Order: sequence, then C-alpha cells, then structure tokens
Amino acid sequence: MVIKILILTTFLFVLSTLIYSQQKNENNDECSITGKVFDENTKVPIEYSNVMLLYKSNNKLVTGTVTDKRGEFSLKGIKPGNYDLSVQFIGYATKKIKNVLLLKSETNLDLGKIYLKPTAINMKNVVVEGKRSPITYDLDKKLIDVSQMQTAMSGTAADVLENVPSVSVDIDGNVSLRGSTNFQVLINGQPSVMDAQDALQQIPASSIKTIELVTNPSAKYDASGTAGIINIILKKNANLGLSGLVDIMGGLNNKYGGNVNFQYKTPFISYNLELDFNRRFFPGTRTENKQFVLSGNTSYLNSNGDMTWGRTLSGIRGGLDFNFSDNDNLSIGGRYGARSFLRNSTLNYDQWYSNAPQNFYYLDNTNHNHSGTFYDFNANYLHKFGDDGNQLTANLSFRHRNNNEASTSYSKVSTNQINGTKTTELGPGSELRGNLDYVLPISKNEKFSAGTEYFSRLRQDINQLFLFDSTNNNYVFQQPFSHNNNFNRTRFAAYSVFSNKWDSLGVQIGARTEYTYQLVKLAETGEQFSLSRWDFFPSIHTSYSFAGGTQIMAGYSRRIERPDGGDLEPFYTWFDANDVRIGDPNLQPELIDSYEIGYQTFFGKVSFSNDFYYRFTHNKMEHINSVYTNNVTLHSIANVGTDHSLGAEFMVSFNPVKIWQFNLTGDVYDYKIQGALFNQSFARESFDWSIKSSSQFNITSSTDLQLNTRYHSPSVTAQGKWNGYFTTDLAVKQNLMGKQLSLTLQVRNLLHTGGWEFYSQGTDFYNYFHFIRESPQVMLDLKYNFNNYKEKDKSNGNNQDNGNPGEG
Repeated sequence: MVIKILILTTFLFVLSTLIYSQQKNENNDECSITGKVFDENTKVPIEYSNVMLLYKSNNKLVTGTVTDKRGEFSLKGIKPGNYDLSVQFIGYATKKIKNVLLLKSETNLDLGKIYLKPTAINMKNVVVEGKRSPITYDLDKKLIDVSQMQTAMSGTAADVLENVPSVSVDIDGNVSLRGSTNFQVLINGQPSVMDAQDALQQIPASSIKTIELVTNPSAKYDASGTAGIINIILKKNANLGLSGLVDIMGGLNNKYGGNVNFQYKTPFISYNLELDFNRRFFPGTRTENKQFVLSGNTSYLNSNGDMTWGRTLSGIRGGLDFNFSDNDNLSIGGRYGARSFLRNSTLNYDQWYSNAPQNFYYLDNTNHNHSGTFYDFNANYLHKFGDDGNQLTANLSFRHRNNNEASTSYSKVSTNQINGTKTTELGPGSELRGNLDYVLPISKNEKFSAGTEYFSRLRQDINQLFLFDSTNNNYVFQQPFSHNNNFNRTRFAAYSVFSNKWDSLGVQIGARTEYTYQLVKLAETGEQFSLSRWDFFPSIHTSYSFAGGTQIMAGYSRRIERPDGGDLEPFYTWFDANDVRIGDPNLQPELIDSYEIGYQTFFGKVSFSNDFYYRFTHNKMEHINSVYTNNVTLHSIANVGTDHSLGAEFMVSFNPVKIWQFNLTGDVYDYKIQGALFNQSFARESFDWSIKSSSQFNITSSTDLQLNTRYHSPSVTAQGKWNGYFTTDLAVKQNLMGKQLSLTLQVRNLLHTGGWEFYSQGTDFYNYFHFIRESPQVMLDLKYNFNNYKEKDKSNGNNQDNGNPGEG
C-alpha cells in the first residue's frame, strides 16, 4: 500500500512540475511586484485579498497570489513588459491598476499602499461574473469560505466540514481530521467552552465567516490535539452604526432554528449581541448483530428497529470592543447556552444460546439524554508599540459547564416489563486559562515571538446505577456501581518562535515546553492516581516561492493528546442493559510526530494544490471492546501501540465555463495500526481514500445552484472496520432585494445512498452495526441582513492568531 501512495504522489508532483516547467520563463531577466492592501475607511490591512496580474494585450492571467496578515503581497518571476493588476476581496470594490510597466533595469516594482473601498450589499445592477473557490490554501492552513457552502448553510460547522478536504463526519456528526478525532477547536482563536465535537455541532453555519484547518501547527500553539486545529472565525460587521443579520430555517421532521445577530459600531467602541437556536433530529433504521463467547458457550443477540438521534442547541453571546487608541484595544465577551443530545430507539430483540437454541423475543425501548448548560467569560488586551508589528497580548478566560447524562432502558414481553436500567452521570467542570504573548520584529522579514500559558481544569463525575426490580415494580439504587470521581489537571507552558525570510525562502523555527500535573481521586475510597511530566514540542516550517505563483512548503511538529477525565475513571459505568464502560487511570497520553510537504501552483486560471504527509503516533489510545458477561459488551480504552499514516491530499479549482466554478479534492493514505491487545500482538492495515467535488453554477445574477458529492472508502480500527459511503447534496439559492434577502433550499443525501456500516470482532465477541438515516433531508433557509452586515474586519489584533488553542 505504501508503494501505491508513493506512485500516486510522485505522479502528481511530476505532472505538476512538468506543466509548470513548460510555462516557466526561460529568460533570466525576471522582475517582481510588491505592495500592500488596506481598507480605505479603517486603514487596516486586508488579509487573503486576491491579487492577479493580467496581460495588457488580452487580459489573460499571468500569475496571482493572496495577501498575508499584514496585507502584503509579492509576485515573482515576471517578464519585463506592460501589465494590468487587479485586487479583489469579498465586500470590496475591485481595484484595477493599469499600465504596470516592468523594465529590465528595474528588478522590483513596489506599488506601495493599495486601498480597497467597501461596497454596500444593496446595490443595483450587480452582475455576478464568477465565484472564488470555497477552499483556499495558506502557508500553514486551509481556509474554508462558508458563504460558498450553500448545501450546509442551514446547518452547523460540522455540516460545512463534510465537504472539505482532510475531514470526515460519522453517523453521529462527529468530525475527524485526517482520520483522527484528536484535534482542538477554537472560536476566533480562543478555546471553546465545550468539547470539540459539541462546539462544531452547536455553532450555526450562518454565523461563521471562515473555518481554518491547521494540520501542522507551530510551537506557538497549545500542543494538545494530535491531528491539529480547527479554528472557527465568526462574522462581524465592518461598517459604523447599527447592523445585523437574521437567519431563519426550517425543514422536514421537525427541524428548525434561527440565528439573530446585532452589532453597533462606533470609532471607539463596538457592541455585539447574538441569539441562536437549532433543533435537528434524524430518524432512521438500525440493525445490530452480536455474538458473545463466555466459558465455551456462545450467546447471540440480534436487534432491529427505529432509532432517532439529534441535538437541540441554544445560546446567547455578547461582547464589547474598546479602541482606546491606535495602539490599545480591549475586548471582553461572554456566552451562555444550553445543549441537549438525544438518542431514542425502539428495537425488536432476538436472543438465543448455542447450548439452548430456543429463541427469546422481546421489545426494548432506550432513551438517552446528554444535556447541560454552559457559560464562559473572556478578556483580551492588545498593546502595540508601533506600526511595525511589535505588540503584547494578554488573554484571560474562565469557562464552566454542567454535564448531565441520563439513560433509561426497559424490556417488555407483550405488555409486561421484564427488566430495565437507569443510569445518571453529573459532571460539572470549570477551566481557567491565561496567556501572555509578545511579538518582536527584528527587521522587515525577521521576527521573534514568545509567550507563556497557564491552564487549570477541575471536573467532578457522579455516577449512579438503578436496576428494575420486578417484585416491587420499581428501580433500585445499586451502590457498588455508583461512584464519585474528582479530576484535576494543571498545565504550565512556555514557547518561542523565530522566523525569517530571504528573498523566496521563508523559515520558521519554534520550541515549546509544557509541564502537566494530573490527579484522579475517588471520593468514596480516597484512592488517588497522579501524573507529573514534562514534554517538549519542537516545530519547523519552511516555504519557497517560484515564478508564476508556485510555492512549496514543508513542516514538522510534535503534538500530544491527553486522555479526558472519563477515560481515566477506574470503575464500571453502565450505558444501558447491554453496554458497560471502564477507564484506565494509568493511561498515557498520545505523542505524534507530524511531517508535511505542500505544493501550490497555477495553470492559467486553474489552481492546483497538493499536500503530502506522514504521521507517527506513540502510545496510541484506542477504544476497545470485550465481553463483560452474557449479552453485555465491555467498552474500555488502552494504549495499544503505534499507528502510521502516509498520505497525500490534492485540490483542483477552475472555471470550465463562465457560470461554473468546479472544485475537486481528494485524500489517499495508507493507514497501519500495530501493537498488543489483551497481551496478544496485532497489526491491521488499510488503504483509505476519499474524494469530494463541489460545483457552483451562477444561473443568473441572483440565482446560484450548488451540487456536492463525496465518497469515503472503508477504513480499519484496532478491532474492526468501517465500510465506505457515498452522498450527494443539492442547494439552490435565490437573492432578493439587492442581496439583502436570500432564500436557500437544501436537499441532503439526495440519492438515498448515505448509511453507516461497521463491524468489529475479538477472540470472544463479534459485532455488526448498520444505520440508515432519513433521506432526503430537506431544509429551507431565509436570511436577511441590513446595513451591510459583513465579515469580520481586521481593525484590531484580536484575530485568529491571538490566543493559543485549548485543550479538549
């Protein structure tokens, strides 16, 4: 399988290089163009502006690039001649600079400051000439423009991520990044109060500006999350005065929700307030077949029936931004919300034993509710020591959440209840975090950064079990299976990063150290399990720019994934009558070495990107199954060994015709996991691949149609295998009132091909699971904005690069 990866990636790289070399300027008399792009009103840099150099004679594209965090751009390897330059960014009028004359005697032309003028949304006679790609690449991250993801507009951040490279989403909406669920989620560069999966399920897509995928973070960032970082950048208005956005959505099977966001902005202070509610439930059918081997006897437990799962999420968020001066900014904000995850099933069971083959039939009802409230408060202060990027940032945040989990199951034969289980788990927890970050520019291209971080988490888990007693027809408390557990983790960190650029070569080197103290304590026995350790995390990133906009990037980083509190609980916790869980207080954290090489280029109007990566994980943590007793599965977690991922990702973006924007992304990788389970060596390997396509059609100046498809191949785990799946989504968007009002009709899983199928087995068990969700899923989204509600401006330093990723 490794040979397949090497052949494919080598072919893509050689093909790209050959095409590039055919277009490369053979004349050594090459010139470059530099400049800076700013907002005309606020005079602040505009990041990710599209800069395109065009031939004067035929207006065809010569080369292009995007601006960096300082609004700067550089175009290299250009023949002397007369050109036109076009600068574009969403929400701004296009700036065209004509007669850009390059002479042989002048190797570099500096265009200085270029100002873009904000445009009002409710303009008349607007003609849409095309859409930019919804996914673009930066040096160390992928950028997803959520406004281009029409098929997911009424959904959440998790729905948006279904259609982007590097990401897959399972039956429960759980997101994995390059096959791993161990990643960090940030909101505007700050850690989320919720865990990673809850955060991605809660945030409405309509309130998101962009999503950043950072698969190989530098030493500046919190090292937690072996797969990397997902950063959610929320929208903010750039205009003065009152502005807002109202988004209402509804669909079949009681799916509905909404999002209201108001902001008031003055030159010195800004206020924002957001309310959101989202209810999304998915009915479906479920089939499960289980076998248990115990003392030489095999028991069989088959079930099928209906299952409904979904979430209800709501919250309020507000904040204040104070611009005391051009060099001082204070931002404070908070959020309060509630979440409820439900999973209800009504299943028909068929049970028998190998030594007693008579079938026993019964009906089981299970209701599982995972809910709670949360709130957080954060404050960020930025002081600039000048206009050269010399600045100090301080951040303080506090978060608290209540985690209430309850499950009730009961079995009936005819109308008589024969057994039942009730479980409850209360898990209040809080986090305190403080960051101090300093940036020192040494020269125009040379920079030094350093910072410190303090993190503390406290969590309590109170577990209780009740079993049905048929003699008195009620549920009886079970003391031996009820526990009170306290968890505490404290961490100190310090980092430094140095970066420099020499002409076309850029280098960034970083180092981070973290000290972790961890304590698990059982309240009823006083038993304690502690951990104290130092970890070191180096990183290095390099880039080299060629002529014509081509760029090669390479990076290495070391990351860590620490077990969650629930994974460390050394006692049995019941889910339902057939499933019980136990943790391991001696579980060691995962450590991962991540290597990555990226390649970006342009072939005319075609954009091509290719990433090659290798990840090696030590102390691989894996959820494993075994037999607890007859017809009961024991779920546990262990350090099983190591895993390896060698793969490649690619993306092609182009306009086949004027009204059609097409994007194709793919991911192929060889995955291998090896180690020991229950004192027996094992090794499993699979060749995984996925492909996703997105077509955006501009039917008229006010009507868009989008069609997305995706396929994911089968994939292995330590004990099992996920089968492949294919889905198709369709959306139609109609703009009204000069784009102030829009209607979007979404149809997901259009062809009824989406389903999840999984099987696992060990020496004493076998399990097969298949779930088919409702199809198609139909939603209608209505959105209204006023006073040019736009994406977040960059008028202060409180952007996505401030603050370090949090710990999940």
